[in-house]
Amino acid sequence: MSDSTEDLLDSDPVTDDEPTSTDTPADESTGDDDAVAGTEASDQTAVPETTVPNSLTEADENELGHVVASEEIHVTRSDYKVNAFVKTDCRDDVRVGDYVQIPYPESDPTEQADELFAVVDGLRYEPYTELDDKSDTHNRIASAHALDETEFVLVAELEPIAIISSTDDGLERSIVNKIPKPNTPVALSLDEEYLRTGLNIPQDGVFAGYLSVGGDRMTVDGDPLPYFINNPGIDPVTEEVESGEPAIFRHTLVAGSTGKGKTHFTKNLLRQFATDKRYPIENHQTGETEHSRLNLVILDPENEYSEMRNDNPELQNEDALVERLERQGIEVGGIDNFETFIPDIGNTNAPTTGESRNLTIPFSLVEHRPQLLMPYKPTEVTRGALENCIDAYFTDTDTPTYDGFLQYLRTNEDSESPLRQRYNIEDGTWSAIMRRVTDAAYRDVFDHGTNSLPDVSNAVFREGQVTVIPTSHLHGAKEELTVLSILSYIIDNKIDDYNVDPNVKDTPLLVAVDEAHNYVSDPDTLREQYIVNRARDAVKQGRKDKLGLFMITQNPEDIDGDILKQTNTNIFLGLREEVITKVPSIPRGYEQDLEKYGKGQAVIKAPDVEPVEVIGLPYCLTQHSN
Repeated sequence: MSDSTEDLLDSDPVTDDEPTSTDTPADESTGDDDAVAGTEASDQTAVPETTVPNSLTEADENELGHVVASEEIHVTRSDYKVNAFVKTDCRDDVRVGDYVQIPYPESDPTEQADELFAVVDGLRYEPYTELDDKSDTHNRIASAHALDETEFVLVAELEPIAIISSTDDGLERSIVNKIPKPNTPVALSLDEEYLRTGLNIPQDGVFAGYLSVGGDRMTVDGDPLPYFINNPGIDPVTEEVESGEPAIFRHTLVAGSTGKGKTHFTKNLLRQFATDKRYPIENHQTGETEHSRLNLVILDPENEYSEMRNDNPELQNEDALVERLERQGIEVGGIDNFETFIPDIGNTNAPTTGESRNLTIPFSLVEHRPQLLMPYKPTEVTRGALENCIDAYFTDTDTPTYDGFLQYLRTNEDSESPLRQRYNIEDGTWSAIMRRVTDAAYRDVFDHGTNSLPDVSNAVFREGQVTVIPTSHLHGAKEELTVLSILSYIIDNKIDDYNVDPNVKDTPLLVAVDEAHNYVSDPDTLREQYIVNRARDAVKQGRKDKLGLFMITQNPEDIDGDILKQTNTNIFLGLREEVITKVPSIPRGYEQDLEKYGKGQAVIKAPDVEPVEVIGLPYCLTQHSN
């Protein structure tokens, strides 16, 4: 193993116990603190002893200060103002983004008190004395002596998130409708159950990274805290449907600029879906509920995902590391149930992907999707005439092909032909049709090879399989037509109710589209309008039809707005400032941070979960050469 590989593995968040600001307990305050804080420290009231162990917090160990009494404290339905004085010996241990808890007074001392769960939203220094440092004299004094921090107090500005209560069934969260009391102790939150309850993070599911603050993973009892995306299905033991709704069928966006680790992060996330977990889905013919595994289709424009079938060679001799990851519920290693289908397109060189099969885009797809032949905005007359010609051709033939369609039109070129007479197609309209349908991209895309998509759909959309469709050998019109043909086939057969492909309709599907902004952006042509409209319908019906759309892009601002509104899980890695200002789904308070995020650092907003920062693994769980 190379030195660089060893360095990478040494940074493994499971094994690295190096302390961070969130896992270093603050020491008890000293007499010096009282001298610094003056009356503020003396106003602090002691927490009354109770006969019940404090199951929510270990305040003495993790206490960092107290609620400031000398400023207004208010809690309303629209905003909050809660500030905390930070003890002198804790100043280096608290950062923006840390989580804290504040107990409410309990009238019954035998009962466990509720606590306010909050995040440090800001930090500020305030002068303790009548300090005037706006002079040259002060500069000369300051340069001759070390900084005297006793001239200032550090105040943490808190944003309340929830109220946490202890019940017989464990911890529960509720809305913030009570005000914390002045001088109440404020402690760092360093308990896993407490953090998961406060942030509403699931206990298990699809691993997406580790909870972090400022790019440093949070640790609880020396271990990083895994962040899971909710993914209930069928319990493998009881065969009962688990409570909750899989977030994958409420759609996902992964957005990040080049160099921020977007593909690495996405591979690790997609790897977690390649399991034996089953989901309930209704058979469209019998109406009975079946239990089926997920089929994951990845549309791959850069030929980066086919190697997910292989183990990461850098992890091959790291058995202890792999075992620890698996104990945390993280899927590791190459995917066994895996197939690559390469679109067979004329005048192209197929990419090297290892074992693969060819895939043919048949002209028959155009029968119910005439918009595939309209990468422009035709007039109503031309559109109607072309649709009539397509309908007539498919009515008159049992073996439709693109070449056959052209020949059919040529035999009806005369203005007195039955076709033109039937639909009253004038010479000018006919000329427009012929110009439009003789695009070279159609000849290259349609009908090459023998593995027609409908004929091999049972292999492409097999349950429990990861299917990668690379398009790196395609460009321009060929790539657009190929990808949109495949997308339309999936979406139409998934959300329609009549004459559908059962391999698509009756299988839970997650469709991952890299460079998604190229295919589901605000439409400019009739073809794009058709795909976007169908995608809008699909994302609305995803939970019902068990279809999840997983979009990967560096330009989230170009994704159709209606589709983004239906996308419930949003993962943002580092983004450029000009992109951040155009994406409304970026969680409030993270806009400035995103511009500075390092590789693998992200903010996640999942359904019903507080937006949080996470850090991905420093290594890929499958092979990742690019």
